[in-house]
Amino acid sequence: MENIISKYCIIKPHEVIVDGKSEFTDEEKSEFGTFMKSIYKQYDVKYPKYFKMDNLCKVAFIASEIVLKGNEHIKELDPTKVGVILQNSHSSIDTDTKYNDTIKDKSNYFPSPAVFVYTLPNVMIGEICIRNKFQGENTCFVAKQFDPEFVTGYVSKLLNSGKIDACITGWADYIDGEYNAMMFLVEKNKENKKDSISFNPQIINGLIK
Repeated sequence: MENIISKYCIIKPHEVIVDGKSEFTDEEKSEFGTFMKSIYKQYDVKYPKYFKMDNLCKVAFIASEIVLKGNEHIKELDPTKVGVILQNSHSSIDTDTKYNDTIKDKSNYFPSPAVFVYTLPNVMIGEICIRNKFQGENTCFVAKQFDPEFVTGYVSKLLNSGKIDACITGWADYIDGEYNAMMFLVEKNKENKKDSISFNPQIINGLIK
């Protein structure tokens, strides 16, 4: 049975694209934090813990909130059957560097647990899972660039084997103010809708261009 993309979201500097349509544009060209806060308000996200997250988690979390909006049925599935599989390029190096700055000088040693907790790329997945109580397969793969062929192959095996029934997958990266996210909500096509978007690398390459 074919797996389909129920909804997808692309976040790039100053713009949010949902299912191929530009839904939100920042005409002011704000810096990352301000832009993310604007998206948070635009999509009526209500999750105070968001403001404690590091930047990588913020962009991944917001993208996940957008693809889940209007797809509340996902939260009604068996939580062990919902996976989160992501890729990025810089792992958690942006936060790693900030944490290293707190420990490299022995005469000015001030390690921060609040920063240290984000020194793994899987933490962005953890934040999404905690928010939605997802307990299925989850991992972050580090690659030079988004690899649709690898992602579709990996996620499709999980879906086709019955390990999961739905998955949030894609890409989320942040380094030195540079950021982007491409998030897809993928499910098994139980209704065989004619207008469904097939979950395959060729289709994804067309969506993200």
